Amino acid sequence: MKTRFIKGTIKSLFTLLTFLILVHWNVSCQNNQNPRQKTQNLTPEQTATIKNILSKYNASTLSAADARAIHEKFRASGIHAGPETRDAIISAGFDPDKLKALDPPPDKNDQGRPGPPSAEERLKTAETDIIKPLNLNASQNETVINAFKEFYTGMENLMKTQENPGVPIEKSKIEPLETKRDEKIKQMLSADQFKKYQELERASRPHRPDDNGPGQK
Repeated sequence: MKTRFIKGTIKSLFTLLTFLILVHWNVSCQNNQNPRQKTQNLTPEQTATIKNILSKYNASTLSAADARAIHEKFRASGIHAGPETRDAIISAGFDPDKLKALDPPPDKNDQGRPGPPSAEERLKTAETDIIKPLNLNASQNETVINAFKEFYTGMENLMKTQENPGVPIEKSKIEPLETKRDEKIKQMLSADQFKKYQELERASRPHRPDDNGPGQK
């Protein structure tokens, strides 16, 4: 009797263990088959942000620098990859696969992650987001471009002196560069043009709660 009882207990434990393994396997399969459950759900504001960001670019002439700038703006706005993000990009008239091909994501080990954009790439973004919408004449346009070129070169030099490249540059170090840039630009623009410039420059920045924009206190 005792032997039969032991055998029955072992059989029951084996059956229970087999059942638990099957349940775990089934749950794992479901999670693998439904990755969308772990992705981000966009808010209406985020959907509008995607549309606004992409409206500044031409889908047919996108470059790698454009794609990189777009992805940086998405991340700065808290927007991550997912089905809803993909749908919003498509609705805005862009191909998410083309964006991904132009600016591939880093691998899981974070190898191959691109460094910060160069001064040239930042300048191109400024031309798209800030300078072109101002509709400046040739002389004004040249002055504004040169002011931004000097600003981004200065920013690049600051980053090179950072002890820890992963830490954002202190705002107190950036402000003198911004002031110098804006003073040069202000001299060439009318009051209305400069006001619009300030609005465009402020809107082009990643959202920072403590940032009131140029000239704002």
